Amino acid sequence: MKGVELPINILVIVAIAVIVLLGLVALYFIGFNPFSVTTAVESAKNNACRDYLHQNPVCNSAAGVSLEYPAGTTTTLDQFTNDYYGCSNTAADESCARRVCGCPGY
Repeated sequence: MKGVELPINILVIVAIAVIVLLGLVALYFIGFNPFSVTTAVESAKNNACRDYLHQNPVCNSAAGVSLEYPAGTTTTLDQFTNDYYGCSNTAADESCARRVCGCPGY
């Protein structure tokens, strides 16, 4: 019995698999930035909307509700929804925050 021989096709497949695996590990440790930014925005919105609906169950006004996003920066819920959801808070538009938080009738 001489030695174990591997066909060249198997070696190529193993090399490709190792490269793909290393790429996935790198993405995991480095982080996929657009996904983490989107997750942070949604998390900030969900926390602010929860507080807003808890303080104001009839959804009167979001002007007094504040949140901290990006980290270290305090803004109002209306300004946050205007910046990240593209609404304009005009008198005709009423409140972007009401729509984003899912208030009844908006």
